[in-house]
Amino acid sequence: MVVEQRVELRNMGTRVTASEGQVVELKRENSVLEIRLSAIKSQVKELKGEVEELQKEVVNHRVELSVTMTELQFHKNKVEELERENAVLQARVTTSESQVDELKRENTAQAAELSAMGTRVTASEREVEELKGEVEGLKKVLTDRPKVAFSAGLTNSGKVGPFNTETQLIYTKVFTNIGNTYSPVTGVFTASVRGIYYFRLSGMDVRTSAYMGVSLFKNKQREILSNQYNSHGGHQYVSNAVTLELEEGDLIYMHLPSGYGLYDNSNKRCTFSGFLLFPV
Repeated sequence: MVVEQRVELRNMGTRVTASEGQVVELKRENSVLEIRLSAIKSQVKELKGEVEELQKEVVNHRVELSVTMTELQFHKNKVEELERENAVLQARVTTSESQVDELKRENTAQAAELSAMGTRVTASEREVEELKGEVEGLKKVLTDRPKVAFSAGLTNSGKVGPFNTETQLIYTKVFTNIGNTYSPVTGVFTASVRGIYYFRLSGMDVRTSAYMGVSLFKNKQREILSNQYNSHGGHQYVSNAVTLELEEGDLIYMHLPSGYGLYDNSNKRCTFSGFLLFPV
């Protein structure tokens, strides 16, 4: 029994010695682990510091990123606004280009029209110059052309005739005598130039059942006879006109045919007139 206890005690001592060795070994390992733990703690502390710095940097970067995103959104909005404005301006430019094309077409048409108008104006100016020349020529002709015109009434005395023979009439009441070509003394018109002349005559009588009228003579040759038979005793009229080509010095005068009568007073019912149309 004692032997077994001694053996057991030796075994226990051996185990205790082994355990002590293990304890020593564990202490050494523990020391190493504590050293490593201390190093790890230092590293953890450093890492925490780095993490904090990184977190600060992350916060700063987030702030910067937020600002950048805000700026980016602002610029994006600005770009979109500029794109809208550009689209509006492009539409305006397109409209303006269309208007410019239309104006160019109108300008081309107007230029053609102005060119045509210029041609017409030039032609009109030539015509005006030609007409001016013609007018000046006519003015010269009118200025240089002799002015001849006369008109005269027969008498204020009432009845004239009838006579037994054909009698020359003398129109003594002169209205007009341009050129002094009519003589109220002889009753004769004398052509001052060769030309075409116009003459007009009128007569009136109040006798009943009687002939009335006058004749126009050129150089002793009767040209016209105007007469009427007064059957009613009232105012009986005659009138006539003629255009004659006369040579310078030709004579024109009026006759009262034999047995014919006239009546004239201040109303000038009996007249003899004439004027030069143009010289030839």
